[in-house]
Amino acid sequence: MLTSRRLSVALAVSVVVLLALLSSAVAAGAAPITVSVRIEGSSATLYEGPVTTSAETFETPSSGGSHPCDYSSNGPSGGFADEGNPSGTPTTALHDAALASGLDFDAKWFGSGPSNGDPGDFFVVKVGADANGGAPSFASWGYAVNDTTAIVGGCQIALAPGSEVLWAYNYFNLTHLLSLSGPSSVGAGAPLTVHVVDGRTGQPIAGAAIGQLAAGVTTTLPAGPLTDASGNATVSLAGVGTFTLKATQPESVRSNGLAVCVHAGNDGSCGTTVSGGGSSSAPGVGNAVAPTATGLLARILGVVNGGAYAHRSGPRVLRGTVKVAAGGSLRQVRIRLQRRVGRRCLNFSGGRGLFVTAHKCAPATFFSVGDSESFSYLLPARLPTGRYVYDIDAVEASGNVTRLVGGVSHVVFRVK
Repeated sequence: MLTSRRLSVALAVSVVVLLALLSSAVAAGAAPITVSVRIEGSSATLYEGPVTTSAETFETPSSGGSHPCDYSSNGPSGGFADEGNPSGTPTTALHDAALASGLDFDAKWFGSGPSNGDPGDFFVVKVGADANGGAPSFASWGYAVNDTTAIVGGCQIALAPGSEVLWAYNYFNLTHLLSLSGPSSVGAGAPLTVHVVDGRTGQPIAGAAIGQLAAGVTTTLPAGPLTDASGNATVSLAGVGTFTLKATQPESVRSNGLAVCVHAGNDGSCGTTVSGGGSSSAPGVGNAVAPTATGLLARILGVVNGGAYAHRSGPRVLRGTVKVAAGGSLRQVRIRLQRRVGRRCLNFSGGRGLFVTAHKCAPATFFSVGDSESFSYLLPARLPTGRYVYDIDAVEASGNVTRLVGGVSHVVFRVK
């Protein structure tokens, strides 16, 4: 539990962060934005990745109807009254991430309406299998923005593009928000030193364990030492490929995932120079092969090539997988989406979270959806009428890019 002094400091810092977030969002307006979302359940990481979110009105099993969650409608907040533009919020980001990953989501609505001076807010009560309640202390969902604990409800902060949103179960009974950093690549079996701090204070954390993330569950590395008084620990990783590490500690929120590319000497992966005088390639399309030399193969899921979807039933979630063969190493996964209506083409912008006009129907620009072998990207809304081209590619640590293959990583479909 936080002491009174620590709580006062956290609240003061929160106000400063809220001011910055709110001013940024007012400038950006009501356009959808892309933020980073991490959801830490009681025993597993339920989601960690990008989410495009915006002002929303939604209904949950416990909300008693549809209600807004967009800051503009849910103020006043910390003296800011109703000055904010409609905007994505920590709660809309959580709601969208849960939808994208198929997690149960429930939140109660509290408030009697702006006319009564109480605009209302959602109180998150369940994500996945973790529901509020329980003994000895009431376990509930709480959140932080950019590692700062908020002092208001999740609909009362206007997020800015790139904000880092953390939701964690039993949040208010946990002492630290662990933050993990370290090298992005290492040789197989070589020592790797990582660093753990409290994200809220920047202070090093002693006694944290370093584990490997797989299917949402973090398993402590064999013979892995705990972090020392400086927050450092040295571990080693066997095998090659990309591994995700996390720091854990009792009474603390799990850390962010740290992706580490492990290479076998000068094998050309992870940016190393190939033995025999060759060198790894820089990122780019010109050196693309399908699959890549070390076995990456990108594949679209959930959308049928040549398929036709009824009006108002167009896809909203873009999904895909990347197969990494032995010796392969994944750097990032990228997608692009183009809509054509008559002679007009519009390309989806990952940075802006919306479709923009494409001059002379130029192909859309790829944008990253992370470095996971499986991903789901939630669009701001269901796709409207039009002809769509959806592409996915994968980039090796060496820079090689998978080539587009019709019906596999290149899909054309229509929404009538």
